Amino acid sequence: MKKLTTTIHHTNVVSKLIHDCYNESDIDKKIQMLYKINSLLPNIYRINIPSLITNDYVDTVLFQIEKNIHLL
Repeated sequence: MKKLTTTIHHTNVVSKLIHDCYNESDIDKKIQMLYKINSLLPNIYRINIPSLITNDYVDTVLFQIEKNIHLL
């Protein structure tokens, strides 16, 4: 039961960070948030982030991460 509670809490934290990242207007902060979100994901769900990142790319990746965490 503790593992399930931890997983739910972890998923909620990541979901909140994703929401905050969508709403961030500063692209540099948005990218840093994406790196943070990615680091919190289990290895199988982590993405390889390219060196050149656009705002659209961040939003696309956030959407994909959001879909994946709901599978956890």
